[in-house]
Amino acid sequence: MHSLDLKISETDPDIALIIGGDGTFSYYGKKLSIPMLFIGVPSNEVLGSKSRLAEITIQNLPKALKKIAKGNHTVVERRMLDVRYGGSVVRRVLTDVYLERGLFAGCIRYSISITSDKIDNNSNSKLAFTDYVIGNGVIISTSFGSSGYYSYLDRIKNPRQNLDELFDDEKLGVCHILPTYATRLLNSGTNYRGMVPIRYTIPINSTIKITAIREANMRLYGTTFHSKGVKIEWNKPITITTSTKTAKIIRLG
Repeated sequence: MHSLDLKISETDPDIALIIGGDGTFSYYGKKLSIPMLFIGVPSNEVLGSKSRLAEITIQNLPKALKKIAKGNHTVVERRMLDVRYGGSVVRRVLTDVYLERGLFAGCIRYSISITSDKIDNNSNSKLAFTDYVIGNGVIISTSFGSSGYYSYLDRIKNPRQNLDELFDDEKLGVCHILPTYATRLLNSGTNYRGMVPIRYTIPINSTIKITAIREANMRLYGTTFHSKGVKIEWNKPITITTSTKTAKIIRLG
């Protein structure tokens, strides 16, 4: 570090080097306000860390630090999500948040309501609809996190596909997890004509409300560092909106 004229500071750093996998990147990405360089650690294990969000691998860190020292990098601000459940507590998410069944053998039943100021071309009014679903759960993803859990449909078709971001930063992604039944009710009170998509995108300024409509063991994942998630009660909505806070990601080039 010192040979590159870079100093380590514990009180007032200019950048952060985040070393690990996608879970670590996601956690510190929503916690830190300074620019972050995501550094992956390759794993030889079949089910080891994939580090899809990494800008470089640990082997290339010396070269990356030289580029940063010379100013050969950019800082990109990425949108995050605010997740509210059980009062005014707000949890921020950089990549994705998902509701999924816990210790429960059957499918869970839930509704997901989408509202946005964007005008719907079909109804010539503000975009608003509700999906009613029986399935394993639902994923809400930012653009930055779209190559993760949100992309499971693509990986079923082609497991070796190297996925980049699946949509731009002005949208959010909604993906139902193995639905067995889905129907959509439009804001006009009429039913949606056609097959309800398993996965779709919505405008970034949308408000999302997810409500479990039958009691079951369900948990919300992606809002905490530990893997146990948050237990969700039925008929108690989860509200998801775009955060005013952004994550600053270092890109080399």
